[in-house]
Amino acid sequence: MSFWLVVSALLVMALSFVLYSFIPSVKRRRGNRAVIDSALTSAGDQQQELNVGLFREQQTSLEAQRDAGELSESEYVELLADAQRRLLEDVKLKDNNGVSSLQVAVDHSGNWLLIGAALVVLAFSILLYGQLGAATDMDIARLLQQSQSQQATGQDAKSAIAEKLHSALIKGTHKSPDNLYYWVLLARLEQERNNTEAAVTAYRGALAVAPDDANVHAELAQVLFSLAGNTPTEEMQAHARKALAADPGNASALGLLGISAFAQQDYRGASTYWQAALQNTAPMSSSAKALRSGISRAKALLGEAVSDWSISLRVSLPAPLVAPPDATVFVYLREWQGMPMPLVAQRVRVADLPLTIEFDDTMALSPERLPSGIRQIEVVARIAMSDQRQASSGDLEGRLGPLSAEQMEQSLNLEINSRLP
Repeated sequence: MSFWLVVSALLVMALSFVLYSFIPSVKRRRGNRAVIDSALTSAGDQQQELNVGLFREQQTSLEAQRDAGELSESEYVELLADAQRRLLEDVKLKDNNGVSSLQVAVDHSGNWLLIGAALVVLAFSILLYGQLGAATDMDIARLLQQSQSQQATGQDAKSAIAEKLHSALIKGTHKSPDNLYYWVLLARLEQERNNTEAAVTAYRGALAVAPDDANVHAELAQVLFSLAGNTPTEEMQAHARKALAADPGNASALGLLGISAFAQQDYRGASTYWQAALQNTAPMSSSAKALRSGISRAKALLGEAVSDWSISLRVSLPAPLVAPPDATVFVYLREWQGMPMPLVAQRVRVADLPLTIEFDDTMALSPERLPSGIRQIEVVARIAMSDQRQASSGDLEGRLGPLSAEQMEQSLNLEINSRLP
């Protein structure tokens, strides 16, 4: 809507030039120089306002996508920087060439050429709007939302809306090949459409824009793994390692490297990779269960005893205590009145509470200190109000302990019910 308001303003400006041409020549001559200067200044101001307005519109769109979880922080920063760069380049171009060129045209061609210049400004504004990507961004965002709504109702990835989104993304990647957002969205959509090879091509396009992006490397490694019939390949492992180089805690890359190690009968390496992946995986997700199963199998093949020890813990935040939904909750087990280092730990969010977590020996932070080998255990859940790993004043906390082996066989309830002084 704001775009069309700007267009309307430019049309009014152009119309004013036409009306001006019908003013009696005596009056025109008397104020000719002043009016032309005013018109030039107005044209420059209008163009500047349009550029800034378009940039703000794109910034608002990117912020909305980031807040909705459609863009990561790094993607948001990169896309915003790209929009800022384009805006600055356009402003510089206008300052150096725009006004001076228009001035020469007016001086040598008269009032009717001024009208033509106004129409050129209008056409250029529309072209600029498309080139900056705001129109494409808004179109893709709208189609993406509609496609997600359809998929939530059970429609497949090849519905009419999904096809339009697919076409828009292909157009977007050709029009703006340095737009990481377009490439990643296209790659994920190609996966949903079971176009694995096309997804690989799109991810490679994304890496051309952001060669050190951990998530892109990890996702490409996953697609290459699928393309090879769930068989580890050298290229898959190379991308997984690059993902870990940029983000050592990337659970997807760790899981894939664990699979590669297991396929090479490196069961110790597989267990190590999967243990690390487990620490960065939602505790009650299907991925976490698969990782625990893989760890147990690897240990069994190593001839190690596989423990069936586990503890089920329900964590909650009862009223009247409250905390921000995105605040981090650290839940961990440690030896009662022993070493302060946790035996096992998980990190969730306040928004996830209440939550039931199951801890077992496969989640141990150190293979030399298994929870099943500790006689008495203390359970701690702490909401880090300052987002720090170390406890600090104002944090919310709950504790249970000491817990005996018999008590840990039962389901336990842990309430976060106190504030640290």
